Formats: sequence, C-alpha cells, structure tokens
Amino acid sequence: MENCTIYSHHLKFDQVIKIVKKYLPKAKLEVEDEGIEKSLVATVKGGFFSKAKILKINYRERENPSYKLDKVECDLTQNLSGMVNYIKSLPAKNPTVRNKFLYKVMAANCEMPFMAEPGFTEEFNPILTEILQELDAFIFAQPNSFLNKSDSQYFADKELNLIVDAQGNCLVNDIEVSVDVKYHDQPASDYLQDQMKRKKKSEELLSRYEVKINKNLPCVESESEVRLRSKREVIERAYALMVVSVVGEGIDKSRLREIVEEKEIVAVFTPNEVETLNAEELSERDRIYASWRYESLYTLLWALGKTGKLVYPSEMCNADAVVNAIYKPSRCEFENTVQLRSKAEILDELDKTYRMHWACVDARIKGEEVSGGLNASVVYERHYALNWLTNYMDQEWDDVSTDT
Repeated sequence: MENCTIYSHHLKFDQVIKIVKKYLPKAKLEVEDEGIEKSLVATVKGGFFSKAKILKINYRERENPSYKLDKVECDLTQNLSGMVNYIKSLPAKNPTVRNKFLYKVMAANCEMPFMAEPGFTEEFNPILTEILQELDAFIFAQPNSFLNKSDSQYFADKELNLIVDAQGNCLVNDIEVSVDVKYHDQPASDYLQDQMKRKKKSEELLSRYEVKINKNLPCVESESEVRLRSKREVIERAYALMVVSVVGEGIDKSRLREIVEEKEIVAVFTPNEVETLNAEELSERDRIYASWRYESLYTLLWALGKTGKLVYPSEMCNADAVVNAIYKPSRCEFENTVQLRSKAEILDELDKTYRMHWACVDARIKGEEVSGGLNASVVYERHYALNWLTNYMDQEWDDVSTDT
C-alpha cells in the first residue's frame, strides 16, 4: 500500500466523491457518512492475472471550522497543532515560505488519508491531483513511486511541488493562503458604525479607480477594538526596514555598519533580517525581497506622519525620498518630529488596501490583468506593514500574514 494525507481549508467531501466517480466509473463504491467523519472505498475489479485495486479515503473535519488555530478542541485540531510545532522545528532554507505555510496549516479544516492498494497507479494518480486542485489542498507524504519530491517525509502543494521536507528543502517561491470569508466574517448586524462607513468609503474609492470589488469581504477591526503598535515600536521597525532595504540595493558592509551605529539601531532586527544582514552574498531572490521593503518603510513613515497621503499604489514609491525622510534627520530629530496617526486614519488605509489586495490575488488566481492598474507587489507590502501596525492576529514582523 502507498499513501499520503490531504489537508484542505475547504469542506468538499461531496466533490471528492464526484472526482472518484469521474475517474473510476466502473468501480464498486462504498461511502459511509457519520457527520464530521466519512469514508470512501472504491474497488476496481482485477482480471485473471491481476488483483483488485482499492482506493480508500478517510475523512474528518473540525468540530468548528475556522481560518485559524487558536485552541485545541477536537482530534483534528490536536493533530494540526502538533503539525505546526513539527514544521516550526524544521530547518528552513526558505523561512518566508515556511512561515506562510504555517498559516495554511492552521487554516486546514479537514484531513483525508488517501490510501492506494497495492500502490499509486494510473487510475488513482489523476484522482489525487484533481482533489488537490479542487480543494486548494496540500499533502503530507512519505516518498513513494508517485510522490517522490524528497528522500524523506515532506509537505507538497496542490501542484505536488515540495514546500518543505525534514531537511528544510523547499522548491517553491511562494504559497497561497486563501480562506473562506464565512469563517471570519462577523454578521453585518454585529459591525459597528465606523466599520460600515469605512467599508463603504473604500468600495467607493475602488469603484472610481475601476478596481474589482468583492462585496462579501468583511470589515477590518473597529477603532474601539484595534490595538496599534506603539510609536516606539514603529520607529524601531522603520529604522530596521531602512537598513534591510539598502542592503537589498547592495550597500557596502562597512558603510552599513556606520549607519547602524550612527542611528543607534540596536536589537531591532528579526531573525529573518539578521540572516539577510549576515549573509556573505545575497541571492537575487533575497536581494529583490529586501529591496521591496522600501514600500513597507514608506507605509510606516506615512503612519508616523513623515509623508503626506499615501499615493495610489500603481507604481513603486520614490526610494530615495523614502530613505532621506528617515536618514537625513538625526535620530533625536526624527523621533521628536514624528507622531503616530490616529486609529481612524490607519484603519481607513488598511481597509482599502485589504480590498485592493483581494483584487490582486483574484487576478493572479484567474490569470488576469490586475484591475485598476494596481501594482500587486506594492499593495502586498502595504498590506503587510498595516497588518503588523494593527497587530493582526498578534503576529510579529517575520510572521505577518496578509489574508484576503
């Protein structure tokens, strides 16, 4: 027997049955449904010189489906919690993908062991691949005749590409985390007046710029609920991002040390940033990733009142102007001239950026041009910075997720 385990945010066991029937129309099919636990056995009759082939799919889902894993309340959430800890313990050659993958794991609502006997065959393989696509799923597998992207147990995405294995290897540049709005959308009657006004204002702006709008997206937090980062935290993060950004531009190491000392930037870098700063030489991917932090820095400088209105995110910011805004003043002068914007201003920006980001992700998924002339990377960096600024899910900088 060969097997793997499928995990998905989406509860679509009925669709799994349809896929099995599509590829095995003549198989004997046995389905059991016990609510949150179900099973399917498909038996393909053997011939004179061959044994029967059997596909078994067991299924279980969370007692309370969600987009996060904030408590252990059933066997599946217990298993997911252990999986999260296991993934965190792995050496990560691509920490960004590993950290993003953790949120996909925490959003999983169902688990399906996929067992093929005597093994994966031409009849069973397309069933697995279509289930993964249909459910936007990922798998956990031991290497076998079909699943062979690693020599050790590993996780793979819906395209069967390696996300991470026991050695920390990774063969993808990014991983998509999409969650169903219904799991985290408050009933409209529960929203406060400032939330509803903000949503309406954002949608009106998006309409003017001809940005695709999803009316079903929830509101961001209200002014009474949100907890902003302190002015001190934002200042420290801005200085850290300044350093990381110029590293992406290839600044000389000795000059970099001078800047760090001059601006008294101490103990503010995250583990991922420390790895970037200590690298003898950055890969092209890491260099580009670091230089994109100019956009996050621009957003935080806006939040500190050092720039005027954030420009429409169709083009990249003026990197020289952004760096000069924080580098030219002395540390003392900078700190004395900044003031954190109000909750209302920051939430206004977050709400419209969140909706813009949804439009960018939707276009990418569908292979379409992004509406409204938006630059998807600029929008992503703003969403990232604003989620951190508003303590989204209490995530620290390296772990910030930008759910849409």
